Amino acid sequence: MRALLAVLLCLLMASPGCVTHDDDRMILATTTSMRDSGLLDVLLPAFTNATGHEVDVVAVGTGAALNLGRSGDADVLIVHAPEAEAEFLEEGHGTSRTVFAWNTFVLLTPEPMNGSLFDVLDAVVEDERCFVSRGDASGTHMKEQTLWQAWADAGRGDVIEDRSGIHPDGDWYLSIGQGMGAAITMADEKRCVTLSDLGTALFRSDTVELELQRYNDTVLLNPYSIIPLDGPHGAAAEALRSFLLDDAAGVIEAHTVSGEPMFTPGQP
Repeated sequence: MRALLAVLLCLLMASPGCVTHDDDRMILATTTSMRDSGLLDVLLPAFTNATGHEVDVVAVGTGAALNLGRSGDADVLIVHAPEAEAEFLEEGHGTSRTVFAWNTFVLLTPEPMNGSLFDVLDAVVEDERCFVSRGDASGTHMKEQTLWQAWADAGRGDVIEDRSGIHPDGDWYLSIGQGMGAAITMADEKRCVTLSDLGTALFRSDTVELELQRYNDTVLLNPYSIIPLDGPHGAAAEALRSFLLDDAAGVIEAHTVSGEPMFTPGQP
């Protein structure tokens, strides 16, 4: 079942970062933002060289990754939705949850947009500027819904809740049900606004013509956690957790774009 699942997911996502599985390799279910940032391309070979454990990657949204953990179809998770992760552990899944790296969420816009985070969201709604949402129950999608709800709670406007989550109403709001890379590509092609994790935004900065807008706001903190699971590869999963905490800080800090780090090791 696990091997079939990995093959099917690879075919459905047509992702070069997703490989088929054999029973001698543990399955890491992780976020598309972590994959799209390129960090796994340096972290996992270093881990394999250090420990001998080989890893197959299934990159999906955080919600889907947690569901793979629930069904026993993954050995370890790397995800970035703290509330959903806490609920996962409260249900009795996973052996631990440890933040090993963090960055921030940013807005990507077709041109510079001045003002605070809420000022920019005001302009998006008032001008009916197209906004690309991942709409995939990922950590980024969960964060986006938090932002829209906070915007509404501040009296800036109204939101609705439907199958796309919490968001303002309007045809300009595009929920695509895809990963971070696809959302950035669509935003670039259609000249839309989108929310992204910093790592993927930096990784894609040379391939798109979107402005990266940062805000000094704690609501935009983006911690990544590792959650090992009990199972046939439990020891390898714990080894990956230990590697990320004890040995990977230098690798994480060295992963840069134009000299700028994508992630900071440890907790925010």
